[in-house]
Amino acid sequence: MRKVILAAAEDARIKLSSLAPNLIVRAPGDDEVSKTAAAVWTGNLVGNEDSHYARLMQYVSNVFDLGMQLEEAAKQYGYSDDEIAASFSPQQNQV
Repeated sequence: MRKVILAAAEDARIKLSSLAPNLIVRAPGDDEVSKTAAAVWTGNLVGNEDSHYARLMQYVSNVFDLGMQLEEAAKQYGYSDDEIAASFSPQQNQV
């Protein structure tokens, strides 16, 4: 479970990072209204501390933290590092 969660969080982080440049809005014209609107949209999407991008990256970080908490919980229940690692290995279907 931990391995799947961490892999998904890392995959999401990589995808979001690669999408960030596409979230920059360019002004359609050279006038002040277009420039201001583009700057505001870019800020809301990717530039501001509370942008959609920042919120998504925070969510990904929270998912990563969840994966780490699962490992800590397993250790608190007395599982060894080897047992924890084995529990994250793909299971063979038994017939």
